[in-house]
Amino acid sequence: MARIRRIIRFFLALCLAGAITTIIVTRSLTPTVRLSPVLVTQTLPPAHGFLIDTPACRIPNLDPFDSSISQFIRRQGKILCSGKPSITYEDGNVLRINWTTVNDFYEGDFKHCIYQPIRRNQSDFKFFYDKFRETFNQDVEISEEFVRIYCISNSENTINTNFHSLIIPKEAVDERCEKNIKHHVTINKPKEIMNVVMIGVDSMSRLNFMRQMPLSRTYLLENLEAIEMLGYTQVDDGTFPNIVPLTTGKSLAELPWNRTMSRKPFDGYNFIWKNFSNCGYRTLYAEDAPDMNAFTLAKEGFHFPPADYYNRAFTVAMEKDGSVWNHDHHCVGDRLETDMVLKYAEDFSILYRDKPHFGFSFLTRLSHDDANGAGAADDPHFRYLQRIHKSGLLEKTILIYFSDHGSRFGLIRNTFVGRFEERLPFMFFVLPQWFKKKYRHLIENMNTNSHRLTTPFDVYETLKDILYFDGNVKQPNVTDRGISLFSEVPRNRSCDTAGILPHWCTCLEREHVPVTSVNITNAAKSILNHINEELSYYGHLCEVLKVQEIKEAVLMIPNKEVLNFWGKETYKSMLTFQLTFVTSPGGGMFEGTVTLDETTGRYSTAGDISRINRYGDQSICIDDFHLKKYCYCKTARQ
Repeated sequence: MARIRRIIRFFLALCLAGAITTIIVTRSLTPTVRLSPVLVTQTLPPAHGFLIDTPACRIPNLDPFDSSISQFIRRQGKILCSGKPSITYEDGNVLRINWTTVNDFYEGDFKHCIYQPIRRNQSDFKFFYDKFRETFNQDVEISEEFVRIYCISNSENTINTNFHSLIIPKEAVDERCEKNIKHHVTINKPKEIMNVVMIGVDSMSRLNFMRQMPLSRTYLLENLEAIEMLGYTQVDDGTFPNIVPLTTGKSLAELPWNRTMSRKPFDGYNFIWKNFSNCGYRTLYAEDAPDMNAFTLAKEGFHFPPADYYNRAFTVAMEKDGSVWNHDHHCVGDRLETDMVLKYAEDFSILYRDKPHFGFSFLTRLSHDDANGAGAADDPHFRYLQRIHKSGLLEKTILIYFSDHGSRFGLIRNTFVGRFEERLPFMFFVLPQWFKKKYRHLIENMNTNSHRLTTPFDVYETLKDILYFDGNVKQPNVTDRGISLFSEVPRNRSCDTAGILPHWCTCLEREHVPVTSVNITNAAKSILNHINEELSYYGHLCEVLKVQEIKEAVLMIPNKEVLNFWGKETYKSMLTFQLTFVTSPGGGMFEGTVTLDETTGRYSTAGDISRINRYGDQSICIDDFHLKKYCYCKTARQ
């Protein structure tokens, strides 16, 4: 009966998704979605209960289709790639000929194909094509990871160009891993050896995941019985600063790296996949959209591959071949780029089904630029989840499906709901059924933590617990910044103890303040002083910014439960303001948080500052990824 109920709920979700698509597409035809970015002044929408309701934190459960944002919502359906059908496809380490395609679409005018390997060239930014291999007109086994294919007609014309990424067994990797796993078992004595597969989706809040990817979400919850972390909160601004704590357990400020070191590689840093590799796990790191990758955007990336299987050279080569792209740079011929990366991750899990492995994949292209465009990601992710489930690839695997943050730009982001949801990305854990039955006490804790305040620091501690798994429940302290989600997160956890700066905290209640008040104008000046001081190094390139207009200001105050728990004296002399303002020149719209110490009259910027409208080429004169959101190039005026 439980299975029947799940099936019924799943089909209801399908119907709902279709209905929502129809409604939203109709709305998207109205002029409102074509307005230039403006701040929407509104009454705060009523909360529908709470996602988190603990003594130190209450996070309201907002409606993803709230009336305040409904006019800005539309849902893009799946992308149907219309490029020439592929003649070749990969199957393990074999390139196969699709004779149905040849006969149906090329009228039998096919002679042979030829491929050339794609090689990495000492960094994340260089590659080269090796010499062509022998021609083939039937299935061929190859030993190359990445190749470009040309298929030729009988008249010697190129009729199909394609790219393929294959998961090829590597003898040296296998030897190293077999040695290391034996040492791991002997020394660390893990009670279980569990694979880990992490699939990330860029710029996807929990609410937008509900709006734009209902099939994937329903499959995670209903078919895979995933545990969702409802209070999962970002801790910094952007992808890279949130992936760092997820994979190192440190904040970006604590990592021995800063923007002055943007041209130094990340090879020496101890990311979590290194821990797994040292313990005998095969590792994979895969991304799409190489111009936006977490470790290479205005950064040096890796001089040596960070994982045993690393698709960077492949994606860079494919990106530079303009002949194969269509559908606004989403499709390589007849294949969606997202599908290609997910298949690469899936093939890795297939090859090492019976061997310990750790995979980290992060998908950016479909979801990064447009909160509404993210709907195109639903179909490929849904089909990927179906495949790995039905093929049994999750039997000894913990699947972590996650995002880094919500949408940082656009009309929705300028609303109360949008500001709120940016700070709350989605986070799901899928665990094998046998594991749930054998370790019920751990699953009980995870279910409890589903309604607690959690962060990337906690996921890192959980990954360590998986690697060195002993099945025991640890008793954390509320002052521990990172807490394994196998342990119960204390009820009295606050943003402060969880390592969440006030700017990103969603536990505080908000009270509107007149934008003309002295406190707010002083707070705006404080933020501008901070920005201009940051830009001073590039003073010869970037304009000095001024406040053009303060759009909105709120006083962020602890709710009564927090005050009662921590004591009113704690907050008596400190005021926290969050304000949105526009700067000149350039019209940059920023959101910043400022604390005022009433005993000293000192204003201090609390945490990062969000840029909430796009800056495009305004900052093209500098490469500093942290400061690009602030800089308005002097050359932009010319």
